[in-house]
Amino acid sequence: MNSYLKNRHEFIFAYDIRMANPNGDPDENRPRVLPDGTYYVTDVRLKRFIRDFFKMQGRDILVDDIEGKTTNLTGRVGAYLNKIGKPKANGQELVDIILDSFIDARLFGSTLAFKESAEQKFSPEPKTLTGAVQIKHGEALHPCHEVWIRGTTTFASQEDKTQGTFTEMYGLRYGLFAFNGIANQYNAGKSHLTEEDYREMLRAMWLGVRSAANTRSKAGQSPRFLLEIEYKTGSEFQFGCLLDYVKVYANDSEKKDPTTWSSPDDYTIDLSRLFQRLNQAANHIDKVSYCISPDIRLKEEDMNALREYTNLNYDKLVM
Repeated sequence: MNSYLKNRHEFIFAYDIRMANPNGDPDENRPRVLPDGTYYVTDVRLKRFIRDFFKMQGRDILVDDIEGKTTNLTGRVGAYLNKIGKPKANGQELVDIILDSFIDARLFGSTLAFKESAEQKFSPEPKTLTGAVQIKHGEALHPCHEVWIRGTTTFASQEDKTQGTFTEMYGLRYGLFAFNGIANQYNAGKSHLTEEDYREMLRAMWLGVRSAANTRSKAGQSPRFLLEIEYKTGSEFQFGCLLDYVKVYANDSEKKDPTTWSSPDDYTIDLSRLFQRLNQAANHIDKVSYCISPDIRLKEEDMNALREYTNLNYDKLVM
C-alpha cells in the first residue's frame, strides 16, 4: 500500500499562452489583471487543468458534473454513493469515502457544504477538508500586451443570412505564467494524500495544460518549466514563493520591451538566484526534480546546474 506523503514538497510551474485568454474575469471575460498591471491566473484555473486531465484518464473527481450535466456537491456525492451502494453514509464514514474515492479531494480539499433535500441529508464529520496541496495564484513573469481578437463563425446567425456572425474575445499577445505550490505532510495524513497521488498531480499539471488547449479559448498554451523540491524528513523549512527567484530577460535589443514578445524565442529564463537559494538550503533538501520544454532558453550555466537534478521528462522526449 502506498504510504501517505511523509515529507514536505514545494514546486514552481510555468506555462505560456499565445493569442488567447488565460483566465477571464467574471465581468467582461478579459484577462485578469492586478492594479499594478500584472496579469494573473487563479489557482482554480490550474486545478481545473489537473482535474480535467484526471477525468480524461478515467479517474473519479469530486468537482465534476454528472453525465455532462451541472450539479452541486450534494448531487455529485449522492450520485456516487448510490453508484457504490452506500447511499446512507454519514459522519466520518462519509468523509473517508470521499477522500478514498476522489483524488482531487485528497489534493485540494473541499468545504463539505451539503444542501439538504427530501431525498438526501448528509452530515459529514469534519465539515471542512483541508487539502495537502496549496497553490498560489499564478503571475505573468513579464509585462504583457492585451489584444482584442475578432473573427467570424462558420455558420450564419439566421437562415436568411449568408455570412457568419462576428466573434470577439480579449486575450494576450503572449504571456509566461508561473505558479508556486506547497504540499504539506501534516495535512497529507488528514486528507489521505499518498506519495503516488502527489506525483500523479505533477504529471497531470504538466500534461493537463496542453490537453486543455483543444478549446478555442485555451488554444496556444504549453507547459514550459517545472521544478519540484522534496525536503528531508523532519525538516520544517520551505522557501514559500519560488517565483521570487525566477526572472526573464529579452534575448536582443529589438525585443527589449516584453509586451512585444510572442514566443520563448524572445527571452531567456534566469534561474541563477533559484540555484543559489537551493544550494544555501541544501541541508534541508532531499531531492530536486524538474521538467523543461526544449523551446525554453536558459543560460548555459543554469542548464548545466539543472542537469544535476532528476529529469521527470513527462513528454518522453529524447533529451
